[in-house]
Amino acid sequence: MKITIGKTAGFCPGVGNAIQKAKEALKSEEKLYCLGEIVHNEQVIKSLEKNGMITIDDINDIPNNSKVMFRSHGEPKVKYDIANEKNLQVIDLTCGNVKSVHMEVEREKKNAFIIIVGKKNHAEIIGTQGFAGDNSYVIETEDDILDAYMEYEKTSLGKVYVVAQTTFSSIKFDELVKEIETNFIEADIIVDKTICNATETRQKETRELASKSDVMIIIGGKKSANTKELEKIAKEECENVYSIETVKEIENIKFSKFSNIGIMAGASTPKEIIEEVKEFVDNI
Repeated sequence: MKITIGKTAGFCPGVGNAIQKAKEALKSEEKLYCLGEIVHNEQVIKSLEKNGMITIDDINDIPNNSKVMFRSHGEPKVKYDIANEKNLQVIDLTCGNVKSVHMEVEREKKNAFIIIVGKKNHAEIIGTQGFAGDNSYVIETEDDILDAYMEYEKTSLGKVYVVAQTTFSSIKFDELVKEIETNFIEADIIVDKTICNATETRQKETRELASKSDVMIIIGGKKSANTKELEKIAKEECENVYSIETVKEIENIKFSKFSNIGIMAGASTPKEIIEEVKEFVDNI
């Protein structure tokens, strides 16, 4: 039995940086708020909460003059304004790639209608749209394109600026851009494929590994969009795919009947969980 762990499995640079900074901040703070889930991984969150992190959903519930971490997914611009009004000390853990998208859409919104391609209810998308302003629209599927065009027609803007959720499917983004270009014929369309390199590389490696494996184990949080995308890709190439958060979910699976086992993990999955899964499968 051969077990292969993807080289890109586990923390991406943005998540790794956020977790490290959170750990450092908690060393000197007895109580430190985090607005929303710092990353989409329950095990990581519980570990940080044991050390004093308090996850809170509404910034208005955070006491004035407190310290608060803004998660790696980013927050809308209005949250920064509220933090300033409440005299909160913000530890900004927003992923550098996400922060870059925020800056670009804020700059382009003066002269362009902003289209954000991604999952509508994802934290990153909500944050990005907060910087893009009113003349913006989120497109998740082909069905959203006509509605986006109708909103565009209400403006006097001739330019359309297209960006992506940094963890969105690279292939799906390209497909949607073709449809956008077909429907926004008269517009000057600028496409900025803001899917981060780590995401594209991870998705490509998942496809390659799945095509060579009898079974794929995808490890990541249930709320993790990038993990769900890896699961989807794996299922396109491999008949047997298990998507899990921890090893407990596969304790009753007989992996000994498989010859080639591939393991891939989402961007918020700790290395120790990946190693735990490998060790379990290896000792069956």
